[in-house]
Amino acid sequence: MSGGDSISDAIIADSAGGELGDSIHASRRKKRHRPSAFEPAYPAGLCSNCGTTLVGPVCHSCGQTAETFHRPIWELLLDVLDGLLGLEGRLWRTLPPLMFQPGKLTRRYLSGARARYVMPFRLYLTASVLFFLIVFAFNTFDRNPDASLLSRDAREAMDAAVAEIPLDELNDQLARQGISEAQRAAIAEQIARGSDALGQPGDVEETPEERAAREAVGPDELKRAIREALLPPPAGEPADGAAEPESDPSSGVGDVQISGLQELPTETRERLADQADRIIDDGGASVVASMQVWAPRLMFGLLPIYALLLAITHFYKRGYFFYDHLVVSLHFHAVLFFGFILVLALGAVIGPAPAGAGFVLWSNYYLYRLHRVVYRHGRFSSFLRTIFMNFAYGIILSIGMLILLIIGILSV
Repeated sequence: MSGGDSISDAIIADSAGGELGDSIHASRRKKRHRPSAFEPAYPAGLCSNCGTTLVGPVCHSCGQTAETFHRPIWELLLDVLDGLLGLEGRLWRTLPPLMFQPGKLTRRYLSGARARYVMPFRLYLTASVLFFLIVFAFNTFDRNPDASLLSRDAREAMDAAVAEIPLDELNDQLARQGISEAQRAAIAEQIARGSDALGQPGDVEETPEERAAREAVGPDELKRAIREALLPPPAGEPADGAAEPESDPSSGVGDVQISGLQELPTETRERLADQADRIIDDGGASVVASMQVWAPRLMFGLLPIYALLLAITHFYKRGYFFYDHLVVSLHFHAVLFFGFILVLALGAVIGPAPAGAGFVLWSNYYLYRLHRVVYRHGRFSSFLRTIFMNFAYGIILSIGMLILLIIGILSV
């Protein structure tokens, strides 16, 4: 590890140490060896790779394990799972202190106790993969979420039934029950609205003609309006050689204005119009699918940015390296992903609002304890740093989500 980037060298050394730990754990597991037709290059007691005398399960010269790979295939698969998830005990020694003792695991890892714990990068990958798999598996994005709750026939049947309600008799019965006049008026208004109360929300002041015009606007009209806004015809030359149609103010679509695109090439604007057509046709599902592909990459790119924020708040303190801040960032984001998974599970039991509120409180307390335990800051200093990190990272996340949305639209 001479020369080059010290951070890269440290990460490589950490990965090598983790792989060596995996080999040691796998070698200690009791395995059933079978005779093989392939004889080892050196006698028993010597490393099969370099011939060095073995004093343990791993050669101290080249790092190769002393075990043989001539055994049932399911044992090899178990080794693979052990290497990925740390099923040999390291995962279960890592998760409890990581989740319930904020900062303790991170400080121990940075102090040199690494072999017994899952590597931070592998821990982050496990947490993020599980989170995005669960989120994408339960995605219920509808093609047309703004569709009316009732079909046309159902709305007509409901209106016919509502028309037969004796309002005077109902009003007298409500008055005898002690219902105030204002409440009776509100009930009568709801009954008068009929199926309109279950339709799409609109302006309560609009006339029936305006409501009919608004409901008549379909996807084709919206696509036409967007395309005309992106690709307006030349001045004085109406499209198709006909008189330029007047926009219908009641539709709310003919007045689409998209500014700031006049300087873009015509090919680019045509592509944007085609993308808008596809997005409208599938109700935005293609944008969501594209965002799902890019979301894990965005979160991975935010790891070093969060570490950079930590480095900025500790620029005056000696002995802290960017690698240390990166480990803190990896552990904290792994906690966030595991916490999101718990929120999804608890939200189905106690409701999403209490579960989300509890997660916000816990994540902020966790960050506060990270500054207290890992960096040894005082209470007031840790509190201020927690506020700063939340504010700065909130801005970065907002920008990241905007970029994710733009990428999702441009990738359609």
